[in-house]
Amino acid sequence: MQLHRIRTPADQARPVLVDRQARVVRYLRISLTDRCNLRCTYCMPDGGIDHVPRDELLSYEEVVEIAKSFVAWGVERVRLTGGEPTVRRDLPELVARLSALELAPEARRPGRTHLQVAMTTNAERLPELARPLFDAGLRHLNISLDTLERERFAQIARRDVLPRVLEGIDAARAAGFEDIKINSVAVRGFNDDEFGALCRFAWARGATPRFIEVMPMAAGRLYVPGELIGAAEIRDRIAAQLGGSWEAETLEVGREGRGYGPARYWRANSAEGAKGGSMAKQRRFGVISPMTENFCDSCNRLRISATGQLQACLARDDAGDLKSALRAGGPTALEGVVRRVLGAKQDRHGFEENGAGGPQKAMISIGG
Repeated sequence: MQLHRIRTPADQARPVLVDRQARVVRYLRISLTDRCNLRCTYCMPDGGIDHVPRDELLSYEEVVEIAKSFVAWGVERVRLTGGEPTVRRDLPELVARLSALELAPEARRPGRTHLQVAMTTNAERLPELARPLFDAGLRHLNISLDTLERERFAQIARRDVLPRVLEGIDAARAAGFEDIKINSVAVRGFNDDEFGALCRFAWARGATPRFIEVMPMAAGRLYVPGELIGAAEIRDRIAAQLGGSWEAETLEVGREGRGYGPARYWRANSAEGAKGGSMAKQRRFGVISPMTENFCDSCNRLRISATGQLQACLARDDAGDLKSALRAGGPTALEGVVRRVLGAKQDRHGFEENGAGGPQKAMISIGG
């Protein structure tokens, strides 16, 4: 099945996004740029990448037109990514326009009538932008932070800006953001001794820490197999560093307590939570495990690159050209491209633990 129509309980027909495996798409990730103010080693090759000319990027007007179509097809959340989205000029203006989009009637829930807008950022520009973005309607932030040690940060990010990043995280809290996730790529021999510290750092700020397995992007050029820490080991290391016992959460995707993304969450068991007071209620962490415990069977998302290429899977290079369709035929021309991409979506990615099976594109080109 691809893009088609279904009957609702109210007997109203509406288009929905469903792939060949009957996975329903509710979540759209839109990259705004392939540029970044950091140079993280797992994201950007040593020699950098060939950036696309700025006039080839989707304009904000085109981003909004594309988002309108996907919202009409049942998408409930859009995540803005990069590169680094905050380097794109006038970002709060785009956030305001996206936040104003009304959900399709059948996608609405009590208290939720408009598109949810989220963003992934390195936080380096949040000291200035957190308040304007919050005022524009942004409510969900994923912040990349792989280490709390300044020397290590400069090593992996190739930029010595950890104090600015920490300032940005605090600025987000001060601006009113309540849904903040701290994302850390787990790298053996680099930050595996900091998992507990990263958890405590996030909890102290009302945020949720999450740990991500390294992936062989850029055809494996940035991938060192010995650096991979699998999900089970990540959980074991957190338990060893923090003590106590942990239990898996089984909340429904998209409901309160769990986002639309691929993370699986663990929390301190209820007995320990009762002893720990209010802080114990925040004792939960997530693991994103594409390599050792893949989540392809529940994939609910599509990705759009900064140049308007629609991609069904982070780990594959096949794409459909939404930008050309939009510019040639307007919003009505988008459906054919979406049908083709959904119809070709594979059962699972091709990542292998030895570094094979990754796409040619680097992470910076599609936004994770």
